[in-house]
Amino acid sequence: MPTLTFKVSPEEARAIRARASAEKASVSAFLRRRVLDQKPKRQRKLILKKHPISGLCFNATPGRPVAQEEIDAALAEFP
Repeated sequence: MPTLTFKVSPEEARAIRARASAEKASVSAFLRRRVLDQKPKRQRKLILKKHPISGLCFNATPGRPVAQEEIDAALAEFP
């Protein structure tokens, strides 16, 4: 991945870092969003639930369900 470097004053550096921190983003992600007019990716809130039989926690966040083929492929590689 290419790297871009540019110079800013110490005050500008502090301001950029503060604004990135306020948006809970890295400086790189903050600058990419601002320069390229990208919208921030919305993060889904993780929903953890306990399985009723095993008692283990699992990710119950709504989204694309896992297909049986994906499960079979994952288990085929399991020793």
